[in-house]
Amino acid sequence: MRYRIEFGQSDANRIKAQKFRQLMFRESEVGLDEDKFDKISDHCLIFDRKRDDKLVLVFRSRSFSSMKDILCSYSSQYYDLTKLTSLPFNPMEIGRLCVDKRANDPFLLLTAFKYLSSLILNGNRDFIFGCTSFSGADNPRHIASLSSLEKNQLAEPKLSIIKKSNTILDIRKLVSPNKKKTAKKLLPPLLKFYLKLGGRVSDHAVIDRDLDTLHVFTYLDLHGKKNI
Repeated sequence: MRYRIEFGQSDANRIKAQKFRQLMFRESEVGLDEDKFDKISDHCLIFDRKRDDKLVLVFRSRSFSSMKDILCSYSSQYYDLTKLTSLPFNPMEIGRLCVDKRANDPFLLLTAFKYLSSLILNGNRDFIFGCTSFSGADNPRHIASLSSLEKNQLAEPKLSIIKKSNTILDIRKLVSPNKKKTAKKLLPPLLKFYLKLGGRVSDHAVIDRDLDTLHVFTYLDLHGKKNI
């Protein structure tokens, strides 16, 4: 197999992931992209054997014992998730996914999503969530992408996400002259993955100046489904 995967909470894995994220997110080889959630998360690292075992993709995951615990998640810093806490799900948060900008093999993302699917199934998780990011907080192309989302791709009433951040874009009010089919192609790969499986997003996007991104709360309700 072309790709090799390491997964876990070891210090070595965490630091490798933080260094890689620093380079991808901040274009710097100095320092670490880190936060308080790294030490309590599992880190997935994918290496390319055809490129001298180079690290080419990372993401992190964190499982919660109940929906009440997601109020202590990374996503809860930006979105008010209190309306979700009474629901009977087994949640898992996925985040900080980034890919080597020079990687052009479509099977890399497929490998990552296949492994992610195995984590979900093996962990008996039925509510997957996280912040799905668009690179560039002020990129006008994102307006077209967000406005291309269909009404049935926005959070349903029982899972509506309450606004918390002061720097947001209201998706329902966005209007773009671009064709929806073309705009949908510009959606981030992780968001496409979620939407393909029936995922939904918050009705607003948050502007993150620190990472120069625009992100939406994304969730996948797998309750009652046997396969993903």
